[in-house]
Amino acid sequence: MKILRALSDIEAAFHYMHEMGNGSTQVVTAARVNGDFESASLSAKLSNWAARHEVLNIAIHSSQTDSEQEELFFFRKPYQPEQLTIHQESQGVEHQQIFIEEVNTPLQADWPWRLSVIIVPEALYIYFTRSHVISDAFTTRVLLQSLLEIILWNVSTGLVTKLIPNRNKQPLKKVKADPAGESTLPLGIASNSQRHCTISSIADRQTKILRRTLDRKLSAAIITTCKARGITLNECFAAALAEAYASSLGIKQVELYTAINSRRHFDEALASGLGCNIHVLKCPMKAMPLPLDSQAIQYRSALSKASSAWEPSPLRYSDIKLKVSELCAADTFLGPCITNSGISDFTSAIYRQVDFVETAVNRNIANYSVVLHLSSFRGRLHLLYSYASPAMPTSIVKEIDYALMTKLGLLETSLPGQQPLVRIAQ
Repeated sequence: MKILRALSDIEAAFHYMHEMGNGSTQVVTAARVNGDFESASLSAKLSNWAARHEVLNIAIHSSQTDSEQEELFFFRKPYQPEQLTIHQESQGVEHQQIFIEEVNTPLQADWPWRLSVIIVPEALYIYFTRSHVISDAFTTRVLLQSLLEIILWNVSTGLVTKLIPNRNKQPLKKVKADPAGESTLPLGIASNSQRHCTISSIADRQTKILRRTLDRKLSAAIITTCKARGITLNECFAAALAEAYASSLGIKQVELYTAINSRRHFDEALASGLGCNIHVLKCPMKAMPLPLDSQAIQYRSALSKASSAWEPSPLRYSDIKLKVSELCAADTFLGPCITNSGISDFTSAIYRQVDFVETAVNRNIANYSVVLHLSSFRGRLHLLYSYASPAMPTSIVKEIDYALMTKLGLLETSLPGQQPLVRIAQ
């Protein structure tokens, strides 16, 4: 067994959450690819793809030290052929049903990932499920690009990739500032019970998905308005999510969490290697009768200050494991979370043969009440809410989505005293 390196703080946190939380935090990316495909040649291509990436040929080893402290290491382990499956269907498939089954079916204990391909007439569906320990938005993009190139073109324009180094104790690129937000591992526990949280054990929970895809006209209007007002799409939707959450729950302040790409804080291999290099920032957002762009700027300021204070957690594995154990037993949620990555359109020519790409994370552990995955594909904005049911009622998530759309000005109604970003529905 060749040991590669110890796990970082975020990798250890995701390892324990997946292990103790019924598959919680595992990530699924799905895509529909147009074309005629044949099982035998496709199998060889998938094997070629899996062999190219070190992050797909590792596993986690746990051991006890002389002081009884647990240690976690990555070691080299070639992928198993059983991790790649190909099925043939004579008719179409129920994508949404398969997608949610993938999200809720925990990975096999010694598999950090699995890939399922379903061939249908004139197309195939891809379901790439992996542990968050080896996944972030950057890694997802690189692996998906590589997979599509091999499937469609039988070539790979990218280099054979390496596992990202351990980020702990590595030099950071940052500017000192007084934080208005808070930097944290995704391990906090809500201090007060919230009415939208129904007590239920993790074993009784299933992650559910609520989708909303905007057409090109609505998407273009939002993108154009954001550019004109000097705010990003993420800032726009984060502010709208906080406001929608507050109005739906009848609260005056929201603890809004944002998943951040940590790579910009590092140089070289930590910026370009494959694996997981993210962190989570908390920004308190007050519900105020301000224009959405003003709220977005306040969010930007809080997020920037929190980001400047971020550094990897110095907690030992045993302390991280204890926090995850407490999180598994918690009967309250933290606030909503929005992903801060994935809002850029896929621009490679390879995606001309792809109908859609979507990603969701298993949310069975009670860390965030609802997570908004924001993405863009072929000019359409795609909103995907993931949440743990029955702990988080679907009715509340639908309220939040409705209020968010209203805040953006995409519905006929308006929130009392609020000024929407755009007026598409008039």
